[in-house]
Amino acid sequence: MQRVLVLTGGFGSGKSELAINLALSLAQQQPTALVDLDIANPYFRSREARHFLAEHGVKAVVPREEWLDADLPILSPGLRSLLRDSQWTVVLDVGGDEIGAIALGSFQADFKAVPHQLLMVVNPYRPFTRDVDGIEKMCREIEGTSRLTMHGLISNPNLGQATELEHLLRGHQIVVQGAQRLQLPILGLGVLADRLEEWKPALPSLPLIPINIHLLPEWLLRKKQTSPKDESIKK
Repeated sequence: MQRVLVLTGGFGSGKSELAINLALSLAQQQPTALVDLDIANPYFRSREARHFLAEHGVKAVVPREEWLDADLPILSPGLRSLLRDSQWTVVLDVGGDEIGAIALGSFQADFKAVPHQLLMVVNPYRPFTRDVDGIEKMCREIEGTSRLTMHGLISNPNLGQATELEHLLRGHQIVVQGAQRLQLPILGLGVLADRLEEWKPALPSLPLIPINIHLLPEWLLRKKQTSPKDESIKK
């Protein structure tokens, strides 16, 4: 994968959870920042885990405290410097709706100036990406509005904690069909971490992204900590 990874996708795709888990994994190998540009969903955004991320070595780029709940494209000039700094691996969590794609498009020139990958997270158990036509439509809309080219898909078929292996395998086949229609590679598969070892023999040969960290309110309540040294960048 490239140094700058842009994760986009529809509501309920699990995009923010994947962005968090991917950033935490990458931070074990190199300096990593997670940028929250998801202004579409006021409930499950990566900014909710900002303190946890900071405590585990991920630089969280989030709005200022008073703007955390705003559904606005609050962007920062400092973000451009971060994108161009080759010392940092950057994961961006971007909403897949029109507003999110427009916010993404405002950085079009910056993305073209650095190695990056635009990846769409697909959960076929969500209304807008439940079939090949829906997957294609969302991909084309994101590309058209952001004026950027999609480089691949991340397959994330799940029903939350109710997910069984058969759900994952059946849903993944829909993502495979969507990728074939779009002529794009599938660059990862999201799997619940506590079931990874049990399911691994039956999983397709793809990079696996274990989902350890969740954005469910009860999980955040258990993990919420007040960090004495918050490394977040304020926009």
